[in-house]
Amino acid sequence: MSIVRTYTGKNLDLAKPDPRQICIEDIAHHLAKLDRYNGAGHWAYSVGQHSLLVAEVLPPEYKLPGLLHDATEAYLGEVVSPLKAMLPEYRKIEQNVMNAICKSFEISFPRPGIVKRADQAVMAAEMQQVVKWPDLAKRPDLPPPPEDMVIRQMPWQEVKQVFLERFQELKKAQEQYKGLGM
Repeated sequence: MSIVRTYTGKNLDLAKPDPRQICIEDIAHHLAKLDRYNGAGHWAYSVGQHSLLVAEVLPPEYKLPGLLHDATEAYLGEVVSPLKAMLPEYRKIEQNVMNAICKSFEISFPRPGIVKRADQAVMAAEMQQVVKWPDLAKRPDLPPPPEDMVIRQMPWQEVKQVFLERFQELKKAQEQYKGLGM
C-alpha cells in the first residue's frame, strides 16, 4: 500500500497524490520536526527552518515557492542527497508529490532556478554554522552563503508557527500579484 497518513489524519497516496489531500498544517508540522543532514547538526535543525531561510533570501515573487521547495519531505521524509541519487524511482515519486503540492497551492512546477540557487546558498550557510563542515561549504558548485545570515536554534513549535504565519502572508501576497496580472 502506498498511503501515508499525516498529522491531521489525511491519507496521501504516493502512487497517485491528490492535491486535495495536501494540507499546509501537515507540511508545517512535519517539516518543523524533520531534521536536516540526517541529524548531523550541532543542534536540532529542521527542514522547516531551512525552508523559512530559503524564502527569506528570495525576491518577493519567489518566496512562496522557496518556502515550499522541500514540502515533499513532509510526505516522503528527509532522504540524504547521496541516497536520492541512487534511487531513480524515488525521484519520480518526489516529482509527482511536488506536482500535487504545486497544484494545491497554485505555484509553478518545476521550481524556478532562482529557488534552487537560494536553497544552495542557504545550504552553504548551514554547512558553516549548523553542521560545521566549512570544507563542504566552499565547494565550487555552491554559491556563497547569504551575507549576514545568522542561523539560530529554534524549537520545532516555533518553526511550525512561523512557517504557518509566513505561508499565510505569502499566499496573500500571491493573490495580490495575480490580481495585478503579474
